[in-house]
Amino acid sequence: MLEVADKTVEFLLRHDAARPPPGIGLLTVNEFERVHWRDAFDSFQEAGRLALWKTKSALDDVNESAYLAARDALFPLAVSGSQGVVLFGNRAGHKLREAMEATGVWEHLQHETVGRKGSLAFADVCGGPGAFSQALFGMCRQHKLKLRGFGMTLRSVKGLDWYSSLLSDRFLATYGIDGTGDVFNLANIEALRSLTLTENMKLVVADGGFNVPFDIANYQETISGRILFGQWLTALKLLRVNGCFLLKLFDTFSPLLRVMLYLSTYLYDRVHVVKPRHSRVLNSERYLVCLGFRGAPEPWMKHFERCYQAGFTDNDHIPTIMPISWVMEDETFLSDMTEMSSTIASNQVVALKMVLAKLQLSISAKQTEEQPAS
Repeated sequence: MLEVADKTVEFLLRHDAARPPPGIGLLTVNEFERVHWRDAFDSFQEAGRLALWKTKSALDDVNESAYLAARDALFPLAVSGSQGVVLFGNRAGHKLREAMEATGVWEHLQHETVGRKGSLAFADVCGGPGAFSQALFGMCRQHKLKLRGFGMTLRSVKGLDWYSSLLSDRFLATYGIDGTGDVFNLANIEALRSLTLTENMKLVVADGGFNVPFDIANYQETISGRILFGQWLTALKLLRVNGCFLLKLFDTFSPLLRVMLYLSTYLYDRVHVVKPRHSRVLNSERYLVCLGFRGAPEPWMKHFERCYQAGFTDNDHIPTIMPISWVMEDETFLSDMTEMSSTIASNQVVALKMVLAKLQLSISAKQTEEQPAS
């Protein structure tokens, strides 16, 4: 049987250099075509998606404690705790570190400080209780950088209150114009932008998401569409030219994610998708890492804002941001997307089958032990 192990894998996404930027400014959509998250997929990589879903579904009736025991026995490296010279005790921080190191984000930020005084600013969007911010402050000392942070997350939600150790003159928690910290309210994003206008905002990290019931976990990618787009849009509003952006994703099979990733290749100098070692090979999580923000044309921003307000009106429907045909005509991008999605998905299928096989062995061994001696 094939086997895989937890390790960091990184993929570069590109568009055809000969293709002009998409004509977003020509779109005059006021009423967006929307589909339910269950129907927000197409035939692109459909076979791989369905194969992954089938393998995931085979675990639906598995006892959770038995699953966790098998998972941790097979994949012991993706654990929490302090490692190396960077001391922070959360797995999310290690995932951030691995994604940044795999793509050269720290080197990029260091280059941005050459000949300049003062600190760089970062924004932690949907980041409560602050695992990413905690990790960034821990890592910046290693890379000899001064950071000042701004955070926005939902207020008064259990488990999302910022770590008390973060709250200082180096980190400001803010909750937007309405005091909720809700990124779904565009006015809250604008308030964060206004608050940071005088800052040298060179890094935005976004770790937002929510629990998805087990019986619809295969749809996490599209169920999370609204918050993913909101965080992506927030980065475009906050970043200064040459800034970097890191966003937690899940699967990348849907037209929505394809469009967001494709547009990113025009908005940034380099676009990567990283599956960090600490992001277990068993799950669909991965990270979009963008370096060298080029700035977003005003017509694009107006369209994205209209889409966010008039298209993402609830959590159940996904709007069409732009014609998917514009993406599907770019063979360079599709080749990169196919390699990334299929590699991560196939590794995940192998890992899930390893767990299923171990569980079956455990069941067989237990049945043998329970058989009466002859």
